[in-house]
Amino acid sequence: MAYGTFKSVEEVATKFDIEVSDKVTFVDEKAIKVLDVFLSMIEKNLKNDTNYVSEFAICETIIRPILDIIVENYPLKVWSHISYNVDKEKGLIGEPDYLIARKNKYGGMARPALSVIEAKKDNFDEGWTQALAEMVASSLLGATTCYGIVTTGVLWQFGKLDNNIFTRDSKSISATTELQRVFNTINWLFNEISSLE
Repeated sequence: MAYGTFKSVEEVATKFDIEVSDKVTFVDEKAIKVLDVFLSMIEKNLKNDTNYVSEFAICETIIRPILDIIVENYPLKVWSHISYNVDKEKGLIGEPDYLIARKNKYGGMARPALSVIEAKKDNFDEGWTQALAEMVASSLLGATTCYGIVTTGVLWQFGKLDNNIFTRDSKSISATTELQRVFNTINWLFNEISSLE
């Protein structure tokens, strides 16, 4: 069983004894200045229908550029579609869309504290199932707090796993109407995970 083969958040929560809390607001914003040329490029990409023809297109034309702009301000790396095999018997294997983590002294990925999932076919339930499984994998490696983002490229949702309690933020942010807010929120998350390392 791989991250994406779990059927629901409830299945992951039951298997790993995770308490699922009610949706609350926990994310904040940390202002980030994004050059106009980058904002314009992303706004153009958000309006271009061809960028939504596949999961790969959404990942590479919308999600990755946003992550790359923010990561420049942190000692973190965006790890894209790499093997993250933590425990095969527990189903915690696979290649997540993006993991955000430092580089370890051996040149590989340190324990990730943020997973970013493209919501396949706009299915946020499946996205959160996969994100929670990836956060559980990090918790088994010693992380006490992990964050997750599930996005269609347009809508962005945020969650966290903190001491075996999974919480999703109650709001979604639209990149088409609040792009700067998306940047500010992800920047806040990057700042949070930088302090965890």
